[in-house]
Amino acid sequence: FTNRAGVKRDIKHLLKHAVERDIPLIIGSCGGSGDEPHLQWTRDIVEEIAKEEGYHFPMALIRADVSRKRILKGINKKSTSALGGLPELTAATVRNASAIVAQMGCEPIIKAVRGGARVILAGRAYDPAVFAALPILNGFPQGLAIHMGKILECAAIAATPGSGADCVLGILKKNSFILRSMNPERKFTHDSVAAHSLYEKSDPYMLPGPGGVLDLTKVKFEEIGNGEVEVSGSVFVPSVEPAIKLEGVARVGFRTLSIAGCHDPIMIKNIDSILDEVGKNIEKSIKEDGVDGRIFFHVYGKNGVMGKLEPKHKATHHELGIVIEAIGKNQYDADTICSLTRSTLLHYGYRGRVSTAGNLALPFSPSDFSGGAVYEFSIYHLMQVTEEEMESLFPVEFIAL
Repeated sequence: FTNRAGVKRDIKHLLKHAVERDIPLIIGSCGGSGDEPHLQWTRDIVEEIAKEEGYHFPMALIRADVSRKRILKGINKKSTSALGGLPELTAATVRNASAIVAQMGCEPIIKAVRGGARVILAGRAYDPAVFAALPILNGFPQGLAIHMGKILECAAIAATPGSGADCVLGILKKNSFILRSMNPERKFTHDSVAAHSLYEKSDPYMLPGPGGVLDLTKVKFEEIGNGEVEVSGSVFVPSVEPAIKLEGVARVGFRTLSIAGCHDPIMIKNIDSILDEVGKNIEKSIKEDGVDGRIFFHVYGKNGVMGKLEPKHKATHHELGIVIEAIGKNQYDADTICSLTRSTLLHYGYRGRVSTAGNLALPFSPSDFSGGAVYEFSIYHLMQVTEEEMESLFPVEFIAL
């Protein structure tokens, strides 16, 4: 998901100051999703930098992969429950998953710090945990530490004007925390910080996470000058029964894309029926050839962003962008389906057509792009566990560099 050269650049800056100033460096959800290959990918980068720069430090790896055997036992005990509208977890779903991880909270990171690690690479982790673990270890209130972590993991997105490329300093106190932008062009306001409570949240007041719920019903945001905001009143409510969130994906095929433009007002007016007809023709054709695949059209300028949820159904622009997406059981099939669809749509004789040449403007040649494997979330479930099981779920490995 992330570029190796870019990640190495970032870690090189972080590692330099962490080692020189003896500040623990904690990286969560290594590589993007935090399963074993991504954890080792990040470890290789850290060890490569350490060798190049001559750094020596104790390091810890925290794994988040969960064995299928353990999850199958949970299913048999009826201790799993679905999240996000997914169906209940089944043994077949678990067996078909390409990778399965559990989301860790602060405890495994605290364990690694207590064990002497100064660089900690964690598998799939609750985003605020990398910020909250050290303060919680040092006796700061859990609710404040986690809430501050929730904002810091988005950095200046919670400032105004928002930015995903600027750093933020969080100053945690016993009864509050202060947010300070490190870029003088940005500042925190009451509204910008409060609005962050809506970001990626189904409920702005009760935020569930590992080990409990962050309760923001009594939170206060106060502007204290110099573009800083002080936050207080955040409370962490522990869960009665411990549980972990499982995340897993299944491979559903391979993808090929083709990008095209349409400028014909007649085609634009009838684009829905035209794409429907082309799609049905392609489905019939590939079925006759014994090819298993699917076609999706993403029409930008009409409903490319929201799809079926778009409330405005008529295209009012003079041109449309059309992304043809083909998914097949292998890359060859996906390439074939996309090629056939693009060619069919390019010369499709729709009602009222005046032109005798192609219907589409293709900006690239070759026009089709093989996208590789396609995955979808198949596991997004809670699984109840005992305290003893929780302790063994996220093993910590200590390494001396």
